[in-house]
Amino acid sequence: MPTHYRLNHLTKAIGIRNAFKAQLPTLAFTLALPVAAQAQTQAQEWTLNIPAQPLGSALQVFAAQTGVQVLYSAGTVEHLQSSAVVGRYSLEESVPMLLRNSGLRYQLSGNTLTLQAAGDSAMLLGATSVQASGLGATTEGTGSYTTGSTNTATKLGLSLRETPQSVSVVTRQQMDDQNMQSLEDVAMAATGINTVKDFGTERSRYFSRGFQVNDLQYDGVPTSIAESYSMDVTSVNNMAIYDRVEFVRGPNGLMQGAGNPSAAINLIRKRPSDVYKLKAELGAGSWDNYHSQIDVGGPLNDEGTLRGRTVMMYNTGNSYVDRAGKDNQLFYAIGEADLSEWTTVSLGTVLQKDYHNGYDWGGLPTQTNGSFYPFSRSTSFAPSWAHLNKLNRTVFGDIKHQFNDDWSLTVNGNVSWSNADFLALYGYNMGANQMRLYTNDTQYDDEQVSIDAVLNGSYELFGRKHEIIFGANARRDKFINYSRYNNNSSVVDILDFSASSLPRPTYSYDRMEYDYTREDKGLYMATRLNPVDDLHVILGSRFSWVGYKTESPTSTDEFKENGKVIPYAGIVYDVNENTSVYASYTDIYKLQSNYDVNNKLLAPVTGSNYEIGLKNEFYEGRLNTSLAIFRTDQSHMPEAVTTAPKICGPTGTGSCYEEGGKVRNDGFEAELSGEILKGWNGVVGYTYSHPKYIAGAKDGQDYATNTAPQRLFKIATNYQLPGALEDWRVGGNLYHQSKIYLGDIQQGAYNLVDLNTQYKVNQNLSVQLNFNNVFDKKYYSTINDDNLGNYYGAPRNFAITLRYEN
Repeated sequence: MPTHYRLNHLTKAIGIRNAFKAQLPTLAFTLALPVAAQAQTQAQEWTLNIPAQPLGSALQVFAAQTGVQVLYSAGTVEHLQSSAVVGRYSLEESVPMLLRNSGLRYQLSGNTLTLQAAGDSAMLLGATSVQASGLGATTEGTGSYTTGSTNTATKLGLSLRETPQSVSVVTRQQMDDQNMQSLEDVAMAATGINTVKDFGTERSRYFSRGFQVNDLQYDGVPTSIAESYSMDVTSVNNMAIYDRVEFVRGPNGLMQGAGNPSAAINLIRKRPSDVYKLKAELGAGSWDNYHSQIDVGGPLNDEGTLRGRTVMMYNTGNSYVDRAGKDNQLFYAIGEADLSEWTTVSLGTVLQKDYHNGYDWGGLPTQTNGSFYPFSRSTSFAPSWAHLNKLNRTVFGDIKHQFNDDWSLTVNGNVSWSNADFLALYGYNMGANQMRLYTNDTQYDDEQVSIDAVLNGSYELFGRKHEIIFGANARRDKFINYSRYNNNSSVVDILDFSASSLPRPTYSYDRMEYDYTREDKGLYMATRLNPVDDLHVILGSRFSWVGYKTESPTSTDEFKENGKVIPYAGIVYDVNENTSVYASYTDIYKLQSNYDVNNKLLAPVTGSNYEIGLKNEFYEGRLNTSLAIFRTDQSHMPEAVTTAPKICGPTGTGSCYEEGGKVRNDGFEAELSGEILKGWNGVVGYTYSHPKYIAGAKDGQDYATNTAPQRLFKIATNYQLPGALEDWRVGGNLYHQSKIYLGDIQQGAYNLVDLNTQYKVNQNLSVQLNFNNVFDKKYYSTINDDNLGNYYGAPRNFAITLRYEN
């Protein structure tokens, strides 16, 4: 149901029927949002940071920052804009500033602000009110570094404290403050998430609790990135269309089905609003990077029942890597319509074109003893003709129907068509500073179809009210790889290399086709039981059907698992109104394509997560803290039978495997996110993680040492300066990672420091400056082996952004 404060929606939300509407000429909306002390005097001053925006959302922020209760009739603030209020003011000073040019009359009485239209004959004192407490799920326009509600873990709309798993959210405000352009930027800021390159600067992989993330979600609908080449076609280079990104660490089998016990990453798209909004950006930065962006939306008819939003972006630039450049374009449009006061539908599309020339696929080699060559960070073995060009087209939509005050149905669908044209080099270190370079000429087609339907409701049992969901989802990923490799490789001197000496390859044969098809269907259910006021138990299960098929010119493999049961259990006990303790168990599994000596497919790899934790929320959820201890296992991992001949697989010529490997990761995480003090937002996250083998041939050895640093420490903060400097905001972020290594190749621990500042020119216009890697730390963000797959992190750089918001 859309959050528009029209009378019919508001009365529906509080259960007032038409017969009662006739007896209620005026309905008031109350915003009673968090502050430490609810009794404030008009003489007290607050440090306020309320940008110009739709008046309804501005009043929510005003209530959040002052604790004032705001009363107004349903249609009073529709289509009105607030003025900006930035600085330290009393209520008597700030209210007229906020309402300037609105034409509204107001009355300020103690801790209550009452609004009325100029023509109304009576104030709303004593009117019926609706209470709204805390932040909502949407983060855009709140200025917050946290959210009030998340449903990625269970589809139950719960606060962070009510969710019995580790959840982090990177909000719209944090993305803007840190000038995050890609999902890699966002993941780098999220607690417990590590990002590495997977043979290509545009092929990122994401890890949590030692294991790789296999799927991304868009508005809660999963899509696969499980194939080695998936990120070659998946475009996540611009965050302009997203309100927030939610990370649920640990298995997410209840919602996603098959995968690793790592994390769920859910990208939540921006939605239309019921008031006109315009946001525009112009940016410039190091290495001739330029971008422009416009984001506009609002009502499309007088009644506000039809709404739309469009985002367009263009980005072009070079790189710190020689010969590398980019040209990215994005178009996003979404329409939303209220078919009735109970039913809303939306339909949207995303078009993304990402062109990358001089594409560095292979990365840099190391010396054969594992030590690094004395390369400049600009060094690349990619010639100018190397490229990766992506085209992504997505159509998505949903329908939401509210049956009554307790029950609703949401059906959400997503279809994407992705294509890529890829031509690049990879190398083999021959020793004596000689490297043999090969070319890969590949085209990709990827079609993904996903649909999810969920019924949310509540029921009474033993005199108590409980929540429940029933859901079903299905998805299909058809990935086609057309590849050919150069027969005429080149040998170059690693220390004296000229990219211009490599001619563009020619081929005398066609590309070979390799097809990968994945299907995942499931039925899921979860209920939140509330046996007493302070105790909440979440129980759930998924029945999952997964199929995976690979086809090549020489073989066909097909794997299936039907009716797999995936359990979910969590318990939360509220110690007091701010503190909860919790425990949870989550499960997941993943098909594998390995065969035993009897040429039978091995059982799926299984993953599980045990977690206990302590969570706090302050200021009615505007500040959240969490501490979690976890144990994550992955069992039934395959191990090669070295004594067996190669008689396994569909062709009878492959290696044979047996079950036996098991990895365990014992660790803990701590996080603080949200408004620490008035005008001061921050996120602090620390993760200790140590995965290692506890069974099998590698028993006792560390696992994933090059992709799972044992310690991650991340801080991001932003502060609104007081007094005469009230037009300034200053911030920064720190990233610490402990060492990673693979054999003799090692990147030691390192720290990265970024700084940012914003100056508000007037109520609509601001300018922002970001400095990244301020101390110009030279480091490898990813290591792999002595042939390829080693990538430098970016050196010191800057970006300046001019932003307009109405």
